[in-house]
Amino acid sequence: MKLNARVYNQLTGEPFDTQVIDGKIVEFHYMNDTPFLFQYASKGRFAIWTSDGKNYRVLIEKMYYGYLKDFYQPEVNAIWLGFLEKVSAISKKVNMWFIIPTLALYAIVAFIATVFFPEQMLSILLGLIVLVVISNMFQSRVVNKRVRDENLAAQGRIREFLGNEEFDQLIKSQEVHYQEYFKFEEETPVEPVETTETPAEKLEENNDQKDDKNE
Repeated sequence: MKLNARVYNQLTGEPFDTQVIDGKIVEFHYMNDTPFLFQYASKGRFAIWTSDGKNYRVLIEKMYYGYLKDFYQPEVNAIWLGFLEKVSAISKKVNMWFIIPTLALYAIVAFIATVFFPEQMLSILLGLIVLVVISNMFQSRVVNKRVRDENLAAQGRIREFLGNEEFDQLIKSQEVHYQEYFKFEEETPVEPVETTETPAEKLEENNDQKDDKNE
């Protein structure tokens, strides 16, 4: 499955780590050394998986990797690659269920309308377009639900491998990194300049200056 192929093709530098998992090469590249840092990190996306359909390159923010290094060890990545492969298979399968039948139905109905109901052609085509839109919406819901289920299953396997304590600690580390990355220093309040001069004293001083001028 190709995944963020445009990013994959631009990650041509030397990876800081390389793993071979189930015959697939997984390279790790620091996001900080690429032009993608602002594009992804500013939105809270600190790790991006990319693929050319065979091998993988992971684009990851440097400090994020430091906090969650254990989450990217080969055994965990093997689980995650399995998830990505399943998602690809699900997407292809659901597309076969919906896209091909929908296109076939569209072509058949359009042909029948052209031959037998030319005066109602526009209305029939509009109805078909609505049908296609509804079909796509339903297809997206089916895919998203299956992906969520597989994601939760993958997280469960990762938790089982790491253990509850380490897994929960990594979640906390993820939150700490997020807070650190987006930490903004509070503006230092400007303290008012202290003065021992009261308004009455200022007024008396002004009056004295006027008297001096009049003399």
